[in-house]
Amino acid sequence: MHYIVVLLIILFSSHAAFAKQIEVVVGWTKPPYVISEQDSGFELELVRAILLEMGHDMSPIYVPFGRTASLVKKGGMDIGLTLNPGHDIDPAILTDAYVYYQNVAVSRTDRNLEINEIEDLLGHSVIAFQTAISVLGEEFKNTLAHQKNYMELAQQERQVNLLLLGSVDVAVLDRNIFQYVKHQLPVEKQYDTKIHELFPVSSYSAAIPDEQLRNEFNSVLAQFIKDGRYQSLLDEFGLFNFIEELPAQPAKKLN
Repeated sequence: MHYIVVLLIILFSSHAAFAKQIEVVVGWTKPPYVISEQDSGFELELVRAILLEMGHDMSPIYVPFGRTASLVKKGGMDIGLTLNPGHDIDPAILTDAYVYYQNVAVSRTDRNLEINEIEDLLGHSVIAFQTAISVLGEEFKNTLAHQKNYMELAQQERQVNLLLLGSVDVAVLDRNIFQYVKHQLPVEKQYDTKIHELFPVSSYSAAIPDEQLRNEFNSVLAQFIKDGRYQSLLDEFGLFNFIEELPAQPAKKLN
């Protein structure tokens, strides 16, 4: 019995020696992907589960979305979430894609706006998510970068509110984020809206400078996708599985 106890102590100590508290930089609330006040959301729950499978604990650090890449580049942070080559980050440290977004333009139906291409946004007041001008492609940047009635906000709840209150003509954000935030609002704010599909589906990765940690993350992520745990989390947060639609699509410049 004494031998077994000693063995268990050694095994526990060995595990503890390799286990780490992983600091993960996360952009402010983007429900249902990130719900910071609850330390939850699809991205957080997925990464937390992956790290737990690897024997680590996750310590989320919430920052404005536009600061994630710069904090990772400065060093000291283990992981930065929701990044792709469109951001100012070394593509070599990006993991395989773990989440997919589809950014859209949204208008109130009663505005009767015809928006079939990015150029149609000209002349309208547009509010977009932070870093949109950098990651939504050259056409979007060239069309809106110098427009006085274009602005970006980190708080996407405010984007939706401004749109529904009629303060802006168009909001540019992820489809799932828009639907989630809209449905949390009071009935009197539930104006009919129109979705304009101007952008492709975009894949996002985690930035992990440590090669061993990055490779292990990729391995466990692949296992989650294969054994159904990834799909279960998507179902929990009401998200579509774009991996099945775009099995070989690389990360694109985009949210």
